[in-house]
Amino acid sequence: MNNAVVVIGAGSAGLAAASALQRRGIEAIVLERGPSVATSWRTRHDRLRLNTVRQTSGLPGFRIPRSAGRWVARDAYLDYLEEFASTRRIDMRFGVDVVRVDVGHEDREWLAHTTSETIPTSHVIVATGHDRIPWTPTWPGASDFAPNIRHVAEVVRPADFRGQRVLVVGGGNSGIDMAGHLLDAGVGELWLSTRTPPNILPGEIHHVPLQLVALAGRGLPERARDGLARTFQRYAFGDLAAYGLPAPAVGPYRHLRETGVTVAIDQGFVAHLKAGRARVVAEVDHLDRSEVVLRDGTRLRPDVVLAATGYRTGLAPIVGHLGVLDAHGRPKAVAGARSDPPGLHFIGFRPAIEGNLRQHPGEARRIARLIRASTR
Repeated sequence: MNNAVVVIGAGSAGLAAASALQRRGIEAIVLERGPSVATSWRTRHDRLRLNTVRQTSGLPGFRIPRSAGRWVARDAYLDYLEEFASTRRIDMRFGVDVVRVDVGHEDREWLAHTTSETIPTSHVIVATGHDRIPWTPTWPGASDFAPNIRHVAEVVRPADFRGQRVLVVGGGNSGIDMAGHLLDAGVGELWLSTRTPPNILPGEIHHVPLQLVALAGRGLPERARDGLARTFQRYAFGDLAAYGLPAPAVGPYRHLRETGVTVAIDQGFVAHLKAGRARVVAEVDHLDRSEVVLRDGTRLRPDVVLAATGYRTGLAPIVGHLGVLDAHGRPKAVAGARSDPPGLHFIGFRPAIEGNLRQHPGEARRIARLIRASTR
């Protein structure tokens, strides 16, 4: 049996896990299906920035440089992760796609099946992320629809849509983010189709990042935190009902708990909306050749439809047969808790309004302690 712990995924969570194991003298190998560290980040659009401040987004013992600014851009973050992996001399193997994880025949053995080999190990840490697989609905009429339908994850340059009529479907964080960048790039017309009014917050108020405020309020009851979030939203944006975005019925913390969907962080969309450069429209009902028909009967003729309709973990083929996933395909186990079956761990699958990246080091430490304790 391989003495090294197998870590699946070379993003922030996977690197945090490998580094935490290293510090406890435990060998780890990181398997990444893509050609480099943080492959999924490289495919995202060129205007992407972290929604969390630099000081809370780094990995243990290796700060993101001040030169990256408060809100770190995609390329600067990629450079940081590459340097972290190189400095820590983490054993990474690229182009290795893990397709299934099984319990082995020997006591306390796991088998990581890749497309080319099977790797036996005592522990497996899954760090492939909660947004691994972009998901687009199959709307009625899609097979005969003339305009292009793409997921926002496929958009690399918002500037490529300059002058076009764009329908963004989905008012979550990715939809609000993409809509703002498209409007900055000068699209000809933009519609935002939402099923329910989204929770939108500014990144900061009077130069104070709301992430830090959220961290300070972690001990408050959910209802109080939702109330504060609504207060901040009203203060920053006013009443958006006249612009098609009434206050949502459920606050961001409760919404996250019930659906797993986090708050949308505004990076300019609301200002465009108030200026009349965007229009909020009803939910999509079906597609009719070159038109999108909404639930209220409105017909739109976009040049392109961008689906900001979320992601799937893609874990079912890998570990679904082990009974470790909930109805939404997310891990049942909390990172660092004793796993059932023992030896299988998950990291980076619990979104948080206070920031996802800041959770990775803590989750990694808890998993590493658990693995170290199991080897004594």
